Amino acid sequence: MKVKRLKLKNLRNEEWFQFFTEFKTFVEQTSPGVLDIVELFSVFVVLYGKADKLLEVIRKSNFTALIVEKDRLRDNTYMGIAETVNAFKRHYDPAKRTAAERLSVLIDHYGNVADKPYNEETATIYNFSQDIRSKYAHEITVLDLNGWIDELDRYNTEFENAILDRNKEYAAGDDEMSLFDVRKKTDRVYLDIVERIEAFALIRNGDAVLTGFIKNLNANIDRYISSINRRTGKGKRIQE
Repeated sequence: MKVKRLKLKNLRNEEWFQFFTEFKTFVEQTSPGVLDIVELFSVFVVLYGKADKLLEVIRKSNFTALIVEKDRLRDNTYMGIAETVNAFKRHYDPAKRTAAERLSVLIDHYGNVADKPYNEETATIYNFSQDIRSKYAHEITVLDLNGWIDELDRYNTEFENAILDRNKEYAAGDDEMSLFDVRKKTDRVYLDIVERIEAFALIRNGDAVLTGFIKNLNANIDRYISSINRRTGKGKRIQE
């Protein structure tokens, strides 16, 4: 029996930490010894503790509230552009309808950027702005969207600057691993644990404890996959 794979990098920090909090609980309830992962789990617990401390620093940072606010503003502005374009598709002026139809293709291509991981969203918005300005200059003029795009660029830049300022704050503090580094190491240990459990389950085929553990973990993973899909609007148009 296999453990389902979850794209851990698609989880935002708090969501990622919650997933591993639940995973840790599952393991402790079953027993690391029974799962034959005592050594690996001890490494996981240390990394989990580091992540907890780093997230607490992030929560208390003066820049965190600013980052959240700038992210909200750029999300709302991007959605405003998408909704405005969608409305123009029903405009009485054929030129505006045509321009809106053309821009809809670009917006559909980029999809719902609002719930991407922070760094990925920053890059996506930058690319969107470059594309719409260089390839659809006529259309954004016809629909008078230049002001919207200027605001999107401004909020995206302000968001990126707030992230950089918070990183400088961390660098001036304790000389520890960054949360990014801890996440990478924790993800790797988790995958090692999963592979070991799968191998052990194969050897002890039909073991009720191992089967029950994997089923519970898979049910939890399904919940996170569904959450990611809902947030990102996977397979759906952004206007819908």
